[in-house]
Amino acid sequence: MSDAIEAAARALSDARRTAQPITAVPAEWVPQTLAEAYTLQDAVMRLEGAAGGWKVLAGGEGEPMCAPIPASRYHADGARLDPAGLMIFLTEVEVGVKLGQTLADKGTPYTPEEAAAAIVSLHPALEMCASSFDAGVEASHLLKMGDLQSNAAVIVGAALPAPAGLDLAGLEIALAYDGEAVASTAAGASWQQIVEAIAWLANHAISRGLSLNAGDVIITGARLKHPATGAMEVEARLAGMAPVTLTLA
Repeated sequence: MSDAIEAAARALSDARRTAQPITAVPAEWVPQTLAEAYTLQDAVMRLEGAAGGWKVLAGGEGEPMCAPIPASRYHADGARLDPAGLMIFLTEVEVGVKLGQTLADKGTPYTPEEAAAAIVSLHPALEMCASSFDAGVEASHLLKMGDLQSNAAVIVGAALPAPAGLDLAGLEIALAYDGEAVASTAAGASWQQIVEAIAWLANHAISRGLSLNAGDVIITGARLKHPATGAMEVEARLAGMAPVTLTLA
């Protein structure tokens, strides 16, 4: 691993730990390829600790993109978080899946059917996003990828047995701040697209010398997004699921 990647990883980790955004980005920190961005993610994770899951975009065009998420960033429904201390700027509402078995290197690629068999539950989830960079800094997409795709926290709601018989492609979702509706949608990845993304992710993780582990919660892509600044009560309602809530204070 290059000294530049080590330096970038330390800066990203320090920015989150101290809530002091990065004010200047040396050119050598910036990944030039997606593979370099993933190498930066791995370096950040060595500083942040064990993963508790991943984020991956299901149902998008082309190859999915992903990031591991530190276990320390996962929280139960009803959590109370400091938005300034975490530098939060955005709420994303997602469908999460929990694995009941580890998907490690078995010598052949995982199939969507094998991925589906490994999923034990569905969960409503909030992903709170943060930037490690000062507002005046232009950070490239690949550098943000290296910053664990701007993840700050994941709030995991109550479990439903997978696949729960839900029409995930047409799932109705509403987001409210302090009891006031701010955004809604009724579109997203289907169950098939989700299991295809999990199979891809398992194979991708193996290519990085990693695995998806039993107990991991994987969020599968933002179904809606809305800015989040300051203190507020956040609630997302996903049809057929219990609400998932968060207090920012």
